[in-house]
Amino acid sequence: MLLCVLLTIQAFGQADTLFGSTDYRLEVSLDAERKELSVRQQVHFRNPSADTIWRMPFHVYYNAFKNNQTVFLNGPAGNIPRTISREAIANCEWGWTTITAVADQYGNDLLARSAYVQPDLPSFTDDHTVWEVQLIQPVLPYGSITLDLEWQAAIPPLMIRTGYNRDYFFMAQWYPKLGVYEPEGMRFATRGQWNCHQYHANTEYYGEFGTYDIWLDVPAAYVVGCSGTLQDSSAAQNGRRRYHYQAQDVIDVTWTAYPRFEEVKRKWREVDIRLLVAPEHRCNQERFFSAAAAALDFFADYLEPYPYPQLTIVSPPYHGLNSGAMEYPTLITAPTLCALPDGILTTETLTIHELTHQYFMQILATNEQEEPWLDEGFTSFFEAKIMDAAFPNGVIYLPWWDLEIGSKELRRGRFLSAENIKVNPLSDFGWHFRHGSYAPIVYGKSATWLFTLEGLVGEEVMQEIMRTYYQRWRFRHPCREDFRAVLNEVVPKYHAERLGPDMNWFFDQGILGTDVCDYAVHRISNTYHPKGVGYFGDPGECQKGEAFEEDKYVAQVTLFRHGNFIIPQEVLIRFDDGTEVLEYWDGKDRSISFEYVGARQIVAAVIDPHDRIALDVNRINNSRRREARTRGADAYSTRLLSWLEQLLITLSFLV
Repeated sequence: MLLCVLLTIQAFGQADTLFGSTDYRLEVSLDAERKELSVRQQVHFRNPSADTIWRMPFHVYYNAFKNNQTVFLNGPAGNIPRTISREAIANCEWGWTTITAVADQYGNDLLARSAYVQPDLPSFTDDHTVWEVQLIQPVLPYGSITLDLEWQAAIPPLMIRTGYNRDYFFMAQWYPKLGVYEPEGMRFATRGQWNCHQYHANTEYYGEFGTYDIWLDVPAAYVVGCSGTLQDSSAAQNGRRRYHYQAQDVIDVTWTAYPRFEEVKRKWREVDIRLLVAPEHRCNQERFFSAAAAALDFFADYLEPYPYPQLTIVSPPYHGLNSGAMEYPTLITAPTLCALPDGILTTETLTIHELTHQYFMQILATNEQEEPWLDEGFTSFFEAKIMDAAFPNGVIYLPWWDLEIGSKELRRGRFLSAENIKVNPLSDFGWHFRHGSYAPIVYGKSATWLFTLEGLVGEEVMQEIMRTYYQRWRFRHPCREDFRAVLNEVVPKYHAERLGPDMNWFFDQGILGTDVCDYAVHRISNTYHPKGVGYFGDPGECQKGEAFEEDKYVAQVTLFRHGNFIIPQEVLIRFDDGTEVLEYWDGKDRSISFEYVGARQIVAAVIDPHDRIALDVNRINNSRRREARTRGADAYSTRLLSWLEQLLITLSFLV
């Protein structure tokens, strides 16, 4: 299946690159007592460019846990108190990687020509998360090189995604991983360059496609899960067992080992689904499988069928929960609790969210460090669509409390929960997000922006946008400008008259800017305007209106634009005779009035009556009914009810 996908990839837009430029062979021995790894590693790199390459930088993620002066633990976005326990500090339970040998295929010893570098924050000289090798013989244009490494690692206590806790091991971002070489024209590269950032607390990852062969030597009592497919396993000496896994056309490999894992298998079409679940979570096994099937069914119709032959779901034990809720190629972690009631769909949400990453983190493989929204935002958008379709009662459904909250609402609520929704544009690098803004903006705002896009163009056009983007850029590392180009190609075919010749106005405001969208119905008025009263003629007779068969009203609604984010709006106006008028406003002016002269009076007005503009930060002021003619208590009661409604909606965002 995957081969068919790869053969249909078309070069479009960016510089042509060779598909999958980095392959790995990893021979790993786990010392479960000492919490250490001993590894022999081979890296084969194919130069995807016409450049001559003299250096090769590697991520060494475990060195983020080497001391308290690393960028991860003490940098602008780091926070050592919440990451390393006092007990771990007192016992010197740190994590690190020591590379003891490196040589090229010509036999050149390159260890003395290697060093740790700090490309992002040079002042963090004790940060050893990027290791660079200076080559003796360069990699020629479209040529290749093989490096052989030997290294040892102290596995860190389980804290952020990776490490150990007691007898549970989860190995994520655990090996020296070559950066991504970006030829001129790829993403934002104006010339060929390595992309290999230090490990920042607010970022995830970016890797090149390739084939991984990994041999795991572990104590025989351990149950092992790994990215890819199991090739074989055999008993080794001294009560140990050896597993060989292979993962093709992936950007990373992750594995786990735990003696109490229970294995449950299912099949979706041609895909083998393997659940590794701690015994205390076995109660929810069917929830994992039903959620996975919902996501796989959705994407098979919306984008393409899942292209890999296997999917592993890991539900860690209680003491391994810090490894939960993460995504890796063909392997995801989804924590759960048996105490969760049926109406709290956390298990389903996490499973669907992490599985959705397979399409964006893995197959599209955007740069999560520099443009996290292209993965997390798209994943959050599709997670909400899948959840709301598969579980229409809501992701939180507690009928005895009359509480029903959909996934789309939660994503919008996450955006609005930010202390300052203008603190960062979505285009910022991941480590530039400050003051708790990362999750509300990267997850919440980007998903809300995508839902607004869907509201503007409709579901069918949105699917064409997403399918075009996905099919054009799968396995090719797109950037935001590639998505912009797809928007500008697809949307004008259907909505040029209403939305303009391109979508730059929407893209720039939402992705590059921080402006807020807030439209409001300011006032409704119905002014009595009889057909004719007063003196007419000379001297004439005073007309008092009684003789006229029909009186008139000047019915008027006034709208305000409070925010600076400009979006076209629909406005629904209801009259006292039961009729309605749907007006269209380009949204550009700070205020506008719609006026109607006749016997009808306006009783209500609603901006965005179909709730298509999810970015509007205050939906309470989107509607208004005719002002009451009474004063005093009635007027204050109306204001109080409006305030209470706003309070309840705000509280629902925090659930």
